[in-house]
Amino acid sequence: MCERQLKVNRQNIVGAQIRKLRYNRGWSQAQLAIQLQLKGLDVGREVVAQIEGQTHCVKDRDLPYFARVFQVGLTELFPDLQPDKPVHDTITRLLRRGRNGHGAQIVMKSLQPTPAKVVNGS
Repeated sequence: MCERQLKVNRQNIVGAQIRKLRYNRGWSQAQLAIQLQLKGLDVGREVVAQIEGQTHCVKDRDLPYFARVFQVGLTELFPDLQPDKPVHDTITRLLRRGRNGHGAQIVMKSLQPTPAKVVNGS
């Protein structure tokens, strides 16, 4: 598979918390998708993976489903906002930052029969 470097803008700020909550419960992405479906949110494992990878926009109307499945308050789905910093600055930082505090690591795959390679997007 061929690699391509693309700059991917983060589509949500709750993905990391959702991943952490799922992981702490020992659930797979498929198990989380099933729990969400049982509560009435029609998503599959692929969408859960995209949400956790912050490449899928999460609608505000979908957040209560996650909160209910994890049995947490809505605010626990969001990262801690620093009260001494402007909200806009914090949101901008969260949408730009990767797991390591730098640009996100992105794997892009095409239909070509060569291995995918991790690229550092910033």
